[in-house]
Amino acid sequence: MSDKAAKPGGRLAGVTSFGGDDGDYIAPPPREVRDKAKQDGEQLGFISDKPALPEAPVAPKKRARQPSQYPDHYNLRLREGDRERLDDYAYRHRMAKGEVFGLMLDLLETEERRKAGANE
Repeated sequence: MSDKAAKPGGRLAGVTSFGGDDGDYIAPPPREVRDKAKQDGEQLGFISDKPALPEAPVAPKKRARQPSQYPDHYNLRLREGDRERLDDYAYRHRMAKGEVFGLMLDLLETEERRKAGANE
């Protein structure tokens, strides 16, 4: 081993030393200056072997929003047994629950008209 202190590594541009000395900060040049220097170097024949990055990523086009097939939403509070009956009926007849609900409303209105006609 030698008594000599190890030689400090090279300083990196733009890296701050936290040793308390403000004189060792080297700010990197602005983007415009770097781009101009790269352009001048390419004109002189110094071409980088690193591939150029695309300038701006192309944002994917948003799809047009489709109109909802079911524009109205309705929430019902059902007892557990009634919900199971509705689900079972819809499954047995291979119908959507919305169709079953519409069928129930049609039957209720028919029954209401029948009762109104019987009372007259």
